[in-house]
Amino acid sequence: MKCLTQDQLIAYTEDRLSAVNTQKLESHLDHCTFCQKQLEQWVDFMEETADASWENYLSEDLDRKIIGALSLHPVRVLNRVTTIPNTSIWKKRSITFMKRMTFAAAALTVVVSSGMLISPTFASYVNAAFTSEPIDKKADPAASVNHPILKKHIDPGIQQAAQNGFAKNVQASATDQGITFTIEEVMADPLRISMVASLTDQNGKPLDIFWQNMFDSTDQDPIFTIKDKQGNILQPARPIDSGKEETAHNPNEDWDSIRNADGFLFLNRELRSYFDDLTKIPDELVVEFDVKKMGEKKGSWKLSVPVDMRKAKNATKTYDINKSFTTPQGLKLDVKQVTFAPSAVEVIIDRSNTEGNAKKDYSYELIDDKGAILGAWDSKNMLGRASKQNNVINRLKWRNTLQMSNGDRDYHYFQPIDQSNPITFKLGSVYTEEAAAFRAVLDLARLEKDTIIEEDQGDLFTFKKFVKDPNRVVDVPGFEDGVYSFKPDGTPIKLKGYHLAFKGELGENTAPMSMVSYYWSVTDENGKKYDDIQYYIDRTDYQNGRATFEGSLFVQNIEPLPKQLIITASKRMVEHRHVDWEIPILPEK
Repeated sequence: MKCLTQDQLIAYTEDRLSAVNTQKLESHLDHCTFCQKQLEQWVDFMEETADASWENYLSEDLDRKIIGALSLHPVRVLNRVTTIPNTSIWKKRSITFMKRMTFAAAALTVVVSSGMLISPTFASYVNAAFTSEPIDKKADPAASVNHPILKKHIDPGIQQAAQNGFAKNVQASATDQGITFTIEEVMADPLRISMVASLTDQNGKPLDIFWQNMFDSTDQDPIFTIKDKQGNILQPARPIDSGKEETAHNPNEDWDSIRNADGFLFLNRELRSYFDDLTKIPDELVVEFDVKKMGEKKGSWKLSVPVDMRKAKNATKTYDINKSFTTPQGLKLDVKQVTFAPSAVEVIIDRSNTEGNAKKDYSYELIDDKGAILGAWDSKNMLGRASKQNNVINRLKWRNTLQMSNGDRDYHYFQPIDQSNPITFKLGSVYTEEAAAFRAVLDLARLEKDTIIEEDQGDLFTFKKFVKDPNRVVDVPGFEDGVYSFKPDGTPIKLKGYHLAFKGELGENTAPMSMVSYYWSVTDENGKKYDDIQYYIDRTDYQNGRATFEGSLFVQNIEPLPKQLIITASKRMVEHRHVDWEIPILPEK
């Protein structure tokens, strides 16, 4: 299967694909890191701007913001990375992805249509994006070399830091094989770093090859190395929820990249994982680049970029909070520290269980003295619209949890928050894993002509025979209906098994999380357990505090077909709302 077309992407974001075609696209996404980045960059951008008014969407620089989130090359000629990386992170995220994309698709339609009407620059870009020629790098007449390039970054925090004078002009370059690799600018504070790179041929024409090569999952050689001034190599800590074994970790994938229409590449990553204590950050860092391949050309492009941290360190304020609370559910939270840096705000919270080892999670808000929400954190497992997250930095790839001797330490990141007013930490919900007794006995002969409904503690599940959606808009060319996996070269393999559709309507106290793949166990009437199961969540909704979702499961290696499939779950996630605990983060001055 080729990389995503515009029609496939829009249909996917609008939940208009059948479950089969959704599976085909997600199977492609499993092994294509390039398409994953295209999709995630758009989702992240729309999530971060979701609270803006339509007037802001149709602002003067709208065209540049959207162009900055897209690829330099036409959609139809984008190359696919053909090797298969570890897919556990993508699998987890794809479950909750669909609902988050609903808003993005609606906004995409309005924004693109309106943008083409009010902006000739944007109209030319959109038209060019689906032709066979690269984008004209001079399409944006408003671009100015007199202002930092980082001011055009789509991330509000990096924009703000650049506007406040934390971007430095670098102009470090290396040339080999007729290709010049240049680092134009850098912005760094104790929490993250952003660099502007350009790649040109011998005639000065922008190229778009490094971006795709740097994330090749077969490349275990680090392109980026961060050192102190004395030349000591710094090593980042790995979060416990990274989803990958250390030996399989691609050292380059912690860097995020965004391409803009002017031919610049924004390279970003967090810095916090390098330092357990912000006071240990040196006054100067050095970022070294060692690139051995640009497109199909092998060579050597080595750069050393000094990063002066003094100004940003002086502007960064850390407040020790050290306030703890144990909820009635046995979750102990210790708000350790809050840091305000030029480009971001960091909240550090230690958590542990005082009662048993059952899974627990939580949400909270940062509010001002008038009750306005300045930022909000919620569990990563929440179904799209049910998530309370607000003003969160979505692009940071290291932002979650480190294991401690007596529990876990959570790192949460928000876009910059004004420190001039009092700020309060307000605990929201607590989520606990509790016992369930769900059991659905599915007679496969009966499912051929009828539905089966089962209930447990207010959760209602409806099972039926899987059929393709007759109203599906997009089919994947060259595919028959079915479930597929993919070889490393992208060749599809049609899988054999049993496909079953279901709908879940969660009870009022059930946490609106998609946990079926974690908790469901499938056996037949003789007790044989089936472990090779794929779960697909096609549609989700959240209204009046209750979540619904629809999807299907595909059981492989099931022949000969049993008479019954029995689905059981012994656990579920419960939400405890409005847990009463507030503490001042910044008291009134």
